[in-house]
Amino acid sequence: MQEVIINGSDFDTTEEVFEFLAEELDWPYGYKRSLSALYDVLTELSDDTRIVLNLSGVEDDKMIEMLERMAEVLTDAADAGEYLEVSIE
Repeated sequence: MQEVIINGSDFDTTEEVFEFLAEELDWPYGYKRSLSALYDVLTELSDDTRIVLNLSGVEDDKMIEMLERMAEVLTDAADAGEYLEVSIE
């Protein structure tokens, strides 16, 4: 099982989070870096994957808001697909 740990406090911008995910999840070339594209990538997974989103230590309000929206997308994708497990901490 692939495990991807997103420590929100390690990132300064949402772009950095999307770049990290693109690398970790082998994001298909040409996909935008957006929540909609993230959902598409996650629901198309064909290997067991666990994503841990750690929100502790994030101080920037904009970043907290984006990561909370990302948490919703991760949870929705896990509900829709069979290969994704999500943990929000």
